Amino acid sequence: MAVQFPDSWLDAEEADWPEFSAARYGAAMSEISRAVRAYLATEHDRAIVAHTPEEMLTALGRVARAGSPEAVLRDYVGLHLATAPRLTARGYVGRQFSSVLPAAAALDALTAMAPQPASFFEVGPLPNAADKLIQREFQALLGWPEEAGRMITTTGGSLANLTALLAARNTRVGGSWKAGLATSGRRSAVALGADAHYSLDRAIGVLGLGTDQIVRLPLDARRRICPEGARRALDRARAEGLEVFCLVASAGSTSTGAIDPLADLAQLCAERGIWCHVDGAHAGAFLVSDRLRPRLAGIERVDSFCIDAHKTLFVPASCTLLFYRDRQAAGAAFAQKAAYVFSDPGGEIDAFESGGVNFECTKRPAILNLWLAWAMYGRGLFERKLDHLVQMTVLAAAMLRSQPDFTVHNDPDANILCFSHCPPGLPPAGRGAFQTDLHAALLRDGRFFLSKTVLDGEPVLRLVVMNHALTRADLAALIDGIRRIAAQQISPPPLSLAI
Repeated sequence: MAVQFPDSWLDAEEADWPEFSAARYGAAMSEISRAVRAYLATEHDRAIVAHTPEEMLTALGRVARAGSPEAVLRDYVGLHLATAPRLTARGYVGRQFSSVLPAAAALDALTAMAPQPASFFEVGPLPNAADKLIQREFQALLGWPEEAGRMITTTGGSLANLTALLAARNTRVGGSWKAGLATSGRRSAVALGADAHYSLDRAIGVLGLGTDQIVRLPLDARRRICPEGARRALDRARAEGLEVFCLVASAGSTSTGAIDPLADLAQLCAERGIWCHVDGAHAGAFLVSDRLRPRLAGIERVDSFCIDAHKTLFVPASCTLLFYRDRQAAGAAFAQKAAYVFSDPGGEIDAFESGGVNFECTKRPAILNLWLAWAMYGRGLFERKLDHLVQMTVLAAAMLRSQPDFTVHNDPDANILCFSHCPPGLPPAGRGAFQTDLHAALLRDGRFFLSKTVLDGEPVLRLVVMNHALTRADLAALIDGIRRIAAQQISPPPLSLAI
């Protein structure tokens, strides 16, 4: 039966579409550019402005009723900038994202209007070629031969970790892609450090491995995986009938920035035939720094690792680089064929496109933001900023340790520092609750934006240095500001008296 359409459709004339015109694009870009330039030129005295969900709903409703399309855009741009964290403010030390390089940010407008989806070379030749060029830069830093290794780009570290675990499972647990884990007759498991990122637990659940079967590896005094403790934990797991096929280490744990002993763990995995993956979302970028690269010694020996370029390579989110030491292993993650999109295996284009080795189909060409910045400024800019961030974190640790009312909880491996403010008279039992209340008070004040985490069951304050403008004077002002806000807004609980 033929498909029926209304008769009026057959008489349709050429329509006018001003909403898609070049003039509308130019006007919108002009408005956004004007507002962002003014925002960047402003010295912000507050790092964050706290809002309630109801306030945001009301504000968006007000924007939607602004009237003309031009007024809606203008009001939204103003609202967006007013509610965003001020990443260049002197008091911004709160989260693992940085102000981005302006050219990399501006490129998003170009790739949005003239898209090149990154998974397939046919429609995205530039991002697929850029993947290879960035891969060569990092392989040289790793000391890998050019013909070895494979890099793909994913949207975020969580997806990179999931993809790497898929490759590990399909490589080490034979037949699991087609027949499933239940038919293998094995209790397959993954080993993680106690401070591993939550995305890894999530990935293990998604893969059907069972989060109850995760083998938790003990940490040393610096919150890094202890190799001897890991060896004992793997032995116990084997005795209990678990077959660990993958061990995941961290290069820059989320809580403290700790970098696990990668060379020792890579050796342990090699001895036991275990896939070694490194979640280097935060500190994997230290590869670009001659001073910081030694902290990643051994990463060149692991089977896979990832780097979040939107964290420590200063490009827009989300852009994650996932590396495989064996280029053939990349194809193990998704063992399937789809003739309408995948190129012939082994062909010239197949070696360039990533559609067959990552989960995403239509994928924004985030690698172009990194390639453009790298082409404009070279490795030196990234190295200089990373060195500065770590240097300022080490300085912050020294300054806080010199103060009797502050306790530092980690020697920084990266640019993350955990500490507590403990004014005189604060009982040990109340320290954790005091940090939670202090963090809330800091958010309300807004001049300083810190985050918080939990170490060994107790809340602590967490400083993440991502701001290249930060100075010693800013750190001193932060310490004084914490004391002032604590004294003004929070009264320590009274000491209990035994009767």
